[in-house]
Amino acid sequence: MSESSFRLNSQKTSAVAGIYSRKPQRITITLPWSTYQALLEVSDEQGRSLSNTAAYWLERQSEAVRH
Repeated sequence: MSESSFRLNSQKTSAVAGIYSRKPQRITITLPWSTYQALLEVSDEQGRSLSNTAAYWLERQSEAVRH
């Protein structure tokens, strides 16, 4: 394999690795009962899953904290 071919393949590999590292990550948390109840009510009202509602709340809060 020539040096330029090796360099091109290495760049492709790093680009692919960067894409896979940006996939959603799974976490486990413990919530106060009142927060869990609020999440449950909102998810039911909006027709979303509980995990999707929690992810949405966390995303919104992280945006608020960063700005």
